[in-house]
Amino acid sequence: MAAASRHPRSVALGRRAASRAVRRAGYTLLELCAVMALIVILASIAIPSYSGLMAGARVDAAGDMVLARMADARSMAMEQGTPFRFGFIPGTGRYQIAADDSPLWQNAGSQGTTIDAKDHVAGELPQDVIFTTDVGALANSGGGSGGGGGWHMGGVFLPDGMARGGFNPDGTTIDDVTFYFGMPGRAPQGVRVRGLTGTVRLFDPADAEANQP
Repeated sequence: MAAASRHPRSVALGRRAASRAVRRAGYTLLELCAVMALIVILASIAIPSYSGLMAGARVDAAGDMVLARMADARSMAMEQGTPFRFGFIPGTGRYQIAADDSPLWQNAGSQGTTIDAKDHVAGELPQDVIFTTDVGALANSGGGSGGGGGWHMGGVFLPDGMARGGFNPDGTTIDDVTFYFGMPGRAPQGVRVRGLTGTVRLFDPADAEANQP
């Protein structure tokens, strides 16, 4: 009886309210377009920042890798009583550690080969990170300094804990070695090997004070 006595006007208002609720259950095309445009704008801002962050992380990881592998070369020289060389192929991320007089330095070997043996270590830096001998080539042209050549001297570690570079034309040894790594189009990082102490450090080539020998 209570339902039958409900006022006709209240019933009509209730139906209109329900109808409006049903109509508002979805989104209009204009609303969807506005949301999509906002997503595109946010993505265009966030993606470059994220890409730069990831690139920086790969360069940092490469620096840690270079320091670790050169420490391995020094340890191998001291433990095995023979000079061990750290070398790299400019324009690539490839590196190698082997005895200084090893025939492995005569050829570039197979690309992408990873080796971790007592007398031979080989691997690559993180994706898109490459070695170079020219600090300007990497940052300016983005191409490093070639990629089709052979192994370049990164430093020879001696059994007494010291290090050296290659040889001068007169037969004397080069005491310190400097080379660089980084991503094409970005500021590179420098690596310096001190012959007297056999220590290796990273430095910022753009920092005049840190760039001193």
